[in-house]
Amino acid sequence: MNLGVSPEADSSVAVRIHPSQFPAAIEAAFSQSLRMRRMNHKFHYDTPKQALRWLRVHEAFSPARQDPSCQAAYQQAAAAAAAFCGADAVQVVSLGCGGGQKELTLLKELRDVQSARPASYLMTDVSPSLTLVARAAALSAGVVKAEDCVPWVLDLAATADWRQALTTGLRPTVRRVVTFFGMMPNFLPGEVLPRLAGLLDDGDVLLVSANLAPGADYGAGVHQVLPLYDNALTADWLFSVLADLGVARDDGCVAFQVVPCPQNSGLLRIEGNFTFARECSVWHAGEEHRFMAGDRFGLFYSYRHTPLQVQKLFAVQDLILREQWLNAAADEGVFLLQRRA
Repeated sequence: MNLGVSPEADSSVAVRIHPSQFPAAIEAAFSQSLRMRRMNHKFHYDTPKQALRWLRVHEAFSPARQDPSCQAAYQQAAAAAAAFCGADAVQVVSLGCGGGQKELTLLKELRDVQSARPASYLMTDVSPSLTLVARAAALSAGVVKAEDCVPWVLDLAATADWRQALTTGLRPTVRRVVTFFGMMPNFLPGEVLPRLAGLLDDGDVLLVSANLAPGADYGAGVHQVLPLYDNALTADWLFSVLADLGVARDDGCVAFQVVPCPQNSGLLRIEGNFTFARECSVWHAGEEHRFMAGDRFGLFYSYRHTPLQVQKLFAVQDLILREQWLNAAADEGVFLLQRRA
């Protein structure tokens, strides 16, 4: 795993932090997670330690890192987006940038098309560490200038109007390529696409990836990919947020299962839950949270779609599907969309 080293490693970096990631908001979200007994997904990523743990899981199990055909799908999507933009000035807006490797592929394609006019790059994540990893990768590759590379810390799930939240970072006179890679699985169906559509102007390009269920049998396909989640490395990453509260590993166990969407959308999702084997008590912000043997704490969920399901979700928001690319196993897809004029 290469975390990247910026050419200006000895310089300070300005990072914009949205109020959704101010300390009071973080404290309130964490307390709510404990009361609801379902961890807000952002707490698996937002500290440097959690970000590094996630990067290890991503490197080990993500098709985008392990499957050459999946990497080819992202490469083809990046080339198509660059071709759509042509010689126009472009701003890449990455929503949930992670380590920024997929965006780096896009920025390289844009550089090849627009060698005289480098793209600008606005990367967002709940994790300051991940925005800096993504920034370092872009600067090290020479695909963007430091002054045009803006890390932005933002909780997308807690922010209703993404355009308004990013308004001072968006460049109104240039075309946008908005990327939403690896994020759809962690949002309730239909919850996120209106916010994405609100970011797009006529001529902008949206690249979305979705985790898919391979094969003709949707349920069987979801169970087929369960081992990508049901493994020790992923379990340790998800459990660590409870460990930081003082929960011991032998206080219970992490288990993964396939369950229906609670909104009766027809979708299935993979859940990771911690079940307490004995009574346990944790304290946070002066409040005690008690768990009895048999109590379950939701750590994580990830929706699996089919290409047809995501296409229907896009259509509801007047997002036109221009092209799509699937990996050989058909368990990951990349979709290029534009807003209907």
